[in-house]
Amino acid sequence: MDKLIESPWFLRITALTLAMLLFFTVQPKEKDSSDGFSSGTQADVLHNVPVQVYYDDESLIVTGVPKTVDVTIKGPMAIVLQTKAVSDYTVFVDLRKQTIGEHKVTIQHENFSDKLSVQIDPSTIDISIEERVTRTFKIDPEINERLLAEDYYVKSMTANPSTVTVTGAKSAVDSISYVKATVTGEQGLKSSFEQEANVKILDRDMNKLDVQVKPEKIKVNVDIGEYTKEVPVVLNQKGTPGKDITIKSLTPITSKMTLFGSKAALDKMEQLNVDVDVSKIKNSGIFKVSIDKPEGISRLSDDSIKVQAVVEKNESSTNEEAIKDEKQETDQEETSSTIGSKEFKNVPVDVRNLDEDYSSNFITPKNGLVTLTVQGDEKELANLDINDFDLYIEAADKHNGNHKLPIQVDGPRNLTWSLSNNIANLRIERIS
Repeated sequence: MDKLIESPWFLRITALTLAMLLFFTVQPKEKDSSDGFSSGTQADVLHNVPVQVYYDDESLIVTGVPKTVDVTIKGPMAIVLQTKAVSDYTVFVDLRKQTIGEHKVTIQHENFSDKLSVQIDPSTIDISIEERVTRTFKIDPEINERLLAEDYYVKSMTANPSTVTVTGAKSAVDSISYVKATVTGEQGLKSSFEQEANVKILDRDMNKLDVQVKPEKIKVNVDIGEYTKEVPVVLNQKGTPGKDITIKSLTPITSKMTLFGSKAALDKMEQLNVDVDVSKIKNSGIFKVSIDKPEGISRLSDDSIKVQAVVEKNESSTNEEAIKDEKQETDQEETSSTIGSKEFKNVPVDVRNLDEDYSSNFITPKNGLVTLTVQGDEKELANLDINDFDLYIEAADKHNGNHKLPIQVDGPRNLTWSLSNNIANLRIERIS
């Protein structure tokens, strides 16, 4: 045995055997190391990669697919860097063979190098496929009325266009409860205005719905007015008539007055009481009486009214000298003049300074016609013609909606008049 071990050939065979074992042991490890890219390997994350969705978008709506995903790629550094720089890959969900209903699907990818390991987060998603429907809804414009100045209110709000078209999944469209367009402004609004507003589609819990709306923005016309109320004028006699003077009657030429103020104050007003100091009335005629504003009323349509007085003088020897001391010319003029009235029916009211892009129609008075009653000296009334008067309403800066506007009269200065309607209710619309 010792001779065999000491033989050169035994030693050579043993060395060859050990070398072969060492070769076959080391070679798989090196191969595994090569397959695992241990030399020059890199991993990176592609953030917010868009997800393409393939389906019949003309008749169906898909929900549940994220707009973007994160993609982790791992492989040779050069290929990883090239993939990030070129971005010619695609991440997609193919639903063209899926039916209406709910499904769990895998997010797929293409155009990544075969030498890369690709992982998508999330890799699977729950989606819903529904019927695509389109409906038309009326827009409800709104404004926070706390923005309005005191004693002002929103008379009307109109949307242009008045409707929008909503497209989405049938379940979403069926749950629509509100279609809103909200406008805003600075505190203390007093004037009407027009503003562009976004259209919001909401369910009954005021949650925004994921639907398409056309148009997304509209124009809203807000008509703001001041609280007003028209009340009859009632005369109250104050003081004591002069000696030998009897006040036969006091009649207001202006029978109605428009009041402005808070709604609470106006609700309490049923008439406007005007005090007339009869101690200052010496002769029959028409004279002006100032009006005190009632509590809570900010202003009146006029700060005075004209009153027609009929006076009877009791002539006697005791006051004959006093009467003679009065101005003879004034007495002769008032004695010779007789107060009368003249009525003009179906007088048209003109609309002035309306923007040329708008048209107007009278709600009241009907067809824009009123009755004009004129008071004054009968000699002047005899030659009076309706062409001596201009009746009109001022419509500058007025837009869509209903507007209550005072009817104004221009006429001879030495006459007084009254109208069957002092306020016109005018409907203004944009010409399409």
